[in-house]
This record gives sequence, C-alpha cells and structure tokens, in this order.
Amino acid sequence: MIRKLLFYIKGHKLHFAGSLALAIATIATGIGLMSASGYLISRAAQRPMLVDLFMVTAAVRFFGISRAVVRYTERLVSHDLTFRILSVMRSQLYRKLDSLSLAWMMGRKSGDLLSRLVGNIDTLQNAFLRILTPALTAFVISLFTITGLWFFEPSLAMATLVSLSFSGIIIPLIAIRIAKGSGSKDVTLTSDVKAFFADRLAGLQDVIWLGQKQNTKDELAGIQQQIDNIHHKNAGISGMLEGLHILGAHLGMFAVLVMAIPLVLQGTIPGVMLAMLTLGVLSSFEAVQNLGNAFLYLENYQESAARISAITDTADEKDDMSTTTEIPKKYDIAFENIFFSYKTEHITLQDISFTIKEQSTIAIVGPTGCGKSTLVNLMLRFWDPQTGIIRLDQSDIRHLDVEYLRSLFSVVSQDAYIFNRSLRENLLLAAPSATDQQLEGVLERVGLGAFTDDLDLSPGNFGKRLSGGEQRLLSLAMALRADAPIWILDEPTSNLDVGTERKVLDTIREAAKGRTVIMITHRLLDMEKMDQVLVMHRGQLIGMGTHLQLLKENSFYASMLNYQRDFR
Repeated sequence: MIRKLLFYIKGHKLHFAGSLALAIATIATGIGLMSASGYLISRAAQRPMLVDLFMVTAAVRFFGISRAVVRYTERLVSHDLTFRILSVMRSQLYRKLDSLSLAWMMGRKSGDLLSRLVGNIDTLQNAFLRILTPALTAFVISLFTITGLWFFEPSLAMATLVSLSFSGIIIPLIAIRIAKGSGSKDVTLTSDVKAFFADRLAGLQDVIWLGQKQNTKDELAGIQQQIDNIHHKNAGISGMLEGLHILGAHLGMFAVLVMAIPLVLQGTIPGVMLAMLTLGVLSSFEAVQNLGNAFLYLENYQESAARISAITDTADEKDDMSTTTEIPKKYDIAFENIFFSYKTEHITLQDISFTIKEQSTIAIVGPTGCGKSTLVNLMLRFWDPQTGIIRLDQSDIRHLDVEYLRSLFSVVSQDAYIFNRSLRENLLLAAPSATDQQLEGVLERVGLGAFTDDLDLSPGNFGKRLSGGEQRLLSLAMALRADAPIWILDEPTSNLDVGTERKVLDTIREAAKGRTVIMITHRLLDMEKMDQVLVMHRGQLIGMGTHLQLLKENSFYASMLNYQRDFR
C-alpha cells in the first residue's frame, strides 16, 4: 500500500515535500512554544531585569503565532495534495474500467464497482493523512528531540528514546495486532452496504411489487449491525490506545524530570532549564500521538488498496490485437463463419456468415434469446468470437483501434443509460457542440416535442421520471445527434404504440439517409422497406433476403409475421 502511495506522490514531489516540512514545522513550533514558556516562567521567578526577558518573550510570541499559521497552512497543503492524489487514483481507476471488456464486467455488481470508485479511494486518503506523513514526521521530530537532549545529557536522551519508542512503535504494533481481521471485514461489509443500496434502488419497483420491503429492511439491518459491532469494538480499542499514549508521554516526562533534578542540584544543568526540558519532552509526544489510532485502521487501508489494485492491475481477458490505425475506405461489414458462446457449454452463435453493404438498411429479426444482440456486441468488440472473423471493409476489426472502431457506430441499446442530469446534458453527450435549437429539433423529430420548452428537466435516476417509451425516444434522440456512419438500433420501438412506432421508424429512415442502419427487432413492422432481413433462431442464421423473398421461402419468418398480425 505504501509503495503505491509513493508511486502517486512521484507526480507531486514538491507538494509532498512542502506538506511534510509544514507538518514537521507544526510539531517543532509546538515544542518551541512549550520549551520557551517553561523557560520564561522559570526565569521570571528569579525576578531579572525586564530587558533580560525580551528575547524569550519574543520567542514565546513567535512560536505561538507561527504554530497557528503553520498548522493552518499544513492542513491546507496536505489536504490539497491528498485530493490531488485521490483525483489521479479515481481517474486511473475510471480509465481502467472504461478500457475493460464487457466480458470482464459480466457477473460484477455495479454497486461494488461504485464502492471501489468512491468509498475505497476515499478511505485511502486517511492512509496518507494519518500514516505516511505522520510516521515520517514522528521519525524526524523524535530524531530532533533525542539529538537535542543528547547535548544536555545522554541519559535524558535515552529515557526519552524509550518513551517515544513505546508510543511510536509499541502502541501501533499493539493496534495492528488487536485489529487484525476486523479491518478487512469492515471494508467488505461497507462495500456490501453500498452495493446493496445501489441494487435495491435500481430495482425498487420490483422490491415493492414483490412485497420484499420487510425482507430488504431486515437484510440491511443485519449488515449494518455487523458494521456497528466492528465500529464499537474499534472505539473501545481507540480509547485504550489513547490512554496508553497519555501514559507513555507522562511517564517519559516524569522520567526526564526525575533524572534532571539531580543534574540541576549538581549544577550540570541550569535550574531554569528544568521546566523547559520537561515541557519540551512532553510536547514532542504530539508527533506520535495519533499513530496508534492510525495503525488501528491500517488493515482498512490495505484492504481498500487491494480492492482498487484488483481492478487497476488486472489484465483483460480479451486479446487486443490492435495493430493499425488504417481508416477503412468503405463500411461494408462481413461476418465470416462466426462461432461464439458466453463461456458456457451452450453455443450462442453457430456458423454465422453474412454481409451488410454500406448505406443499406438491414433488419435482424427473431425471438428473444436467439442471438440478435450478441451480434451487436461482437461488432463493437465487447466480446470476440471463439472462431471466425468480422471484417470492416477488408480489415479484421480486431486489428483496428477499439476506440476508433466504436466511434463509427451510433447505438440505441435496450438498456441505454440515462444520466440523472438535464435533458440538455444527456443529449450533449452525443453532440457536445450542439445548440439548444438543434437539440429541440431532434426531440421534436422523435416525438418528444413536449420537452422542448424544458431542456433543464432532469429525467431522474436511470430515467425513472420518464415512461419506458420516453426513455427509448430520448435514447434515439441521442443517437440521431451522433454523426456516425453506422447506426445500430436494438429494439428501438419497444414500449411504443403502433402509431408512434411508425412515426419513429419514418424518422429513422429520414435521418439515416447515406448511413448504414442495422435494426434489431422482434416486431416485424415495415419489413418491406428494408433492403435485407436476417432471420435468427436459436443462435443460427436460418434465413436471409428481402421481405418478399422470405415470405415465399422461409416458413419460420412467415409464421412470425402471421402470429404478430393475429396478435395485433
């Protein structure tokens, strides 16, 4: 963990050096203030001339004022550095998540990933603020204190060394020993709570409809009780460690006092130095004051770092063969003998071969689960087929830069994500330079004209303030704003009535002139207007041709069409 923190600090060396210097200066000014105050009181008791107290009085004022200034500046610089490091860590983690394939994401809870992106990284700020900088500060201050005492009397230095070692080394070791196992459990349970909330909020309607409110509350209460038990235990341990530190600090001061008194009586040390030495030693323990409680949570920091490293250090299972940035001259798409399965014995796609010509309009039809959406995932390289090749023009898409490849597609997926921001901000994701007039125009075209007067309207979490049909239309509007040569529309008219469905399809055809359109649907509406229809069933391509050809030659397609006509 410390090694990783040092890695991030490399990019902020000056900030770190400044933060460390200010932390050392904060403790040093505290020692100076207490030492000068002790000397001033002792010297004043001797009733000297006022002029003899000017220097020490000035020292007390200097250390008193400078300590407040240095402490404030140290907090400002150290927290600024911490947030800079956390920002880099969070950006690195986000970029890593963005680069991972959909295959890697499968089976991982979104709430858990969110917890790592937010909670675990936030926890690591304490590793820097409470362990790394304080430990280095404690070492420097301890060295400074012991060296200074050595010049007065080596025995005083040795007594202080023993006391500082107890507070700065033994107490943290005790904390680590006592808290072993609880830190890892605490981080895991806290992440479980966040994942639990994210999952239940996403499926809140289902929870209510299925009557699972009480079970959900009980499950949450159970996890929270385990977290509370750990926190209560740590609170008790923290109090004990604080008591041990106070004991160690005062024993160290008392030892110095007892050993210094004979030296004062012998004349080895001036009497006015006695209070200065004892108060200076006591204030030096501020450097190790919080190390015990900091190391009590060391395992929390280590577990959080491990959870983040599990993502940032992972190697994606997808074999990235990108070797060229060559731009295809045409956008013909060819599937050649594709076999694919989602790591199960069940084969999702079997020997799929077809070609989609540039600027053509294609429909891929078939019942739910037949492999239609999987074809899209393969085109976008969320997965790669086990065998076979997918070509764009004449290039194997595995040899193209992934970001460039995906920039050629504008996709309306079944689960298109709608952010809890304004309609304007959601639409600007597809076209950052678009004007309000252009955004209003595209909303009008897809049938959302009622929203054109309120682009600042928020659709809510996951678009829940919109109906299912409105969510689909907003996703379509975003696709229309994206300037991509290939459009993929995965069930673009689901949740729409027939009249709205026809209007949307007409809008798509009008807006898609000069582009390749691939429409995945199980609703066979306006198939006669398609250049080509591909019929999928149980992972196989069982028919391919125009609407009229398939009616004559493909009984499965004809039965699908007849069934939907009867159903309507």
